[in-house]
Amino acid sequence: MSLYFDNEKLFDAEGHLTDDGLYALKDGTLDDLGALEAAEHLSFCDYCLLRYTELIDAAPACLQEPMRDLIPQVQNLMRLRRFRIMTNRYVSAAAAVVLAFVLWGFVSVGASQRMAARTVQPQEPRVSFGQWLDTTVSGFYDSLDDTFTNFTLAAEKGLAQLQHHDNGGASAKGE
Repeated sequence: MSLYFDNEKLFDAEGHLTDDGLYALKDGTLDDLGALEAAEHLSFCDYCLLRYTELIDAAPACLQEPMRDLIPQVQNLMRLRRFRIMTNRYVSAAAAVVLAFVLWGFVSVGASQRMAARTVQPQEPRVSFGQWLDTTVSGFYDSLDDTFTNFTLAAEKGLAQLQHHDNGGASAKGE
């Protein structure tokens, strides 16, 4: 006697699942191919799905409920997947920004070196890539700091002008 249900007896002549086939599906005695065929059939046959649902409803309540609550585990997996997706996005964006700044510095340093090469000057000692990268990045940060400083000064100047108009000017509605 075989441990698994015979797949030849899974369907009747009309193409529906047999009662024995439904019981085998419920008991888990179908092999992989039989379970796959039964699941596929239940996905489109409402008649067999109704019979299978009634069969499950007749089972004891302890068999109808899951053994443990899966919600926390699924929520943890969803959080982990969301963290990975967001991390991958930010890492990709950061790498693109760094690459753009390095290439920008490389092109600007290359252009200035070509201009310097056109004018005859004594040769400077060659700079290593690490020193060049350090100089380029520090120059970028210095220019970024200057930009923010100028922006802050402009904002403070505008704020001072607004305060001056509020304190010293005549009111718009009259006195």
